Amino acid sequence: MIENVIQQNRYKFFAVGAIGTFMGTLNGSILNVALPTIADDLHCTVNVVAWVVLSYTLTLVSLLLIFGAWTERRGYDFAYKFGFSFFIVGSLLCILSWSIYSLIFGRVIQAIGAAMLQAVGTGMVTEVFPERERGKGIGMMVMMVSAGLMTGPPLGGFLLQFFPWQSIFIINLPIGLLGMVLTFRYFKLLPARVTRRKMRLAGGVAISLALFSGTFGLSLVSNYGLTDPRVWGMAVVSLVSLLAFVKFESSPDTALIGLDMLKNRQFITALVAAVLMFISMSGVMILIPFYLERIKDFEPRTVGLYLIIFPLLMFVLAPLAGRLSDKIGFRLLTSLGMATLACGLYLLSHIGADTANSYLILCIVVMGSGTAIFNTPNSSAMMGAVNEHQRAITSGILSTSRNIGMSTGIALGTALFAYFQIRYADLGNDSLIFVASYHQVIYAAVAIAVLGIPFCLIRKR
Repeated sequence: MIENVIQQNRYKFFAVGAIGTFMGTLNGSILNVALPTIADDLHCTVNVVAWVVLSYTLTLVSLLLIFGAWTERRGYDFAYKFGFSFFIVGSLLCILSWSIYSLIFGRVIQAIGAAMLQAVGTGMVTEVFPERERGKGIGMMVMMVSAGLMTGPPLGGFLLQFFPWQSIFIINLPIGLLGMVLTFRYFKLLPARVTRRKMRLAGGVAISLALFSGTFGLSLVSNYGLTDPRVWGMAVVSLVSLLAFVKFESSPDTALIGLDMLKNRQFITALVAAVLMFISMSGVMILIPFYLERIKDFEPRTVGLYLIIFPLLMFVLAPLAGRLSDKIGFRLLTSLGMATLACGLYLLSHIGADTANSYLILCIVVMGSGTAIFNTPNSSAMMGAVNEHQRAITSGILSTSRNIGMSTGIALGTALFAYFQIRYADLGNDSLIFVASYHQVIYAAVAIAVLGIPFCLIRKR
């Protein structure tokens, strides 16, 4: 009876999750267009303004697994109320920010809310949709990711043309309030969460500290170099925390995830492939707005039109890939998607200061197609590899893998870019230095994408 009620109202629950997902991705994509403007207005270098993105992703990485486990105890109703509340408050702080540091603080508060929304989205969809429609439901959620990514660039370009950059955070307020209202209205239909599973705080803190310190240490490389004691100090903290996490996971009394999930080949290969895909993509994508504005001399609204191509392809192809994966499985689709992404990145490595606009569009189209073909089947494979009691924490792991990949890719990409800008300084011309440095970032991304292909092939059918 309860299952019938849940499935009859599954699109209402999906609407709430879709709003949270749309809001989070809109906030990210609209911010990418504004990064050069923020850097100029607040007198920041690329490395410094990247912290507006990194602070957000580091916070997400630190909290996603804990929030996924917390949701197992408190339920999706609590999760969405918590998530929308923090995201709205964080957006207000960003609107009122007066310096790069106050903006970064606002982004951290935003990320606390977004961490909860992202930690539960895929798990909630998997729970309310029947198994035969799992790929369809996840594909629809990826569609909302794409819708947010697709709306952000042109909307951001329009706002920046007429208003200060703070205006890009204002639109979060009505969207967040709508999500809050629908949460109170619809989620009372879900049965109360009943579980005797204790919150494994020690394991959650250990893995959060390991992920945060590791990613933070990598981000310091661009400013201080690999030999700096601060970088190695973060590496040591990350390693010790990871060992502590493994110790906690080895005992049923303190396990947050459980080593049985980590021994699941379908689960672990999907997880590694997702991390590698996002690393390869994000480090390249964060530099594209700078290339378009500073090398091609495009206006922000034109940059927005170029950036919309990537999510538009995901919006169209991701649900199709999800439905196809329900019929033929995920191994072929994920392998094809990763290989296509690698080809798109390789094509991008040939751009220069005078590259034709049509060629740049072709590169983005190939990259976007590969990402769309890969993403939904891989997410479906991960969610299908666990039992129903592990879905909330697996949803958190899925989001964590995405944000680890993004934050690592951004940190690695900006570090490589800064290093090669110094190395190529004798080229003299700023455009030549930028392009030569960007090529090295892209080469690294191609290698990482190629490395991900075997993890798509070796999993079970």
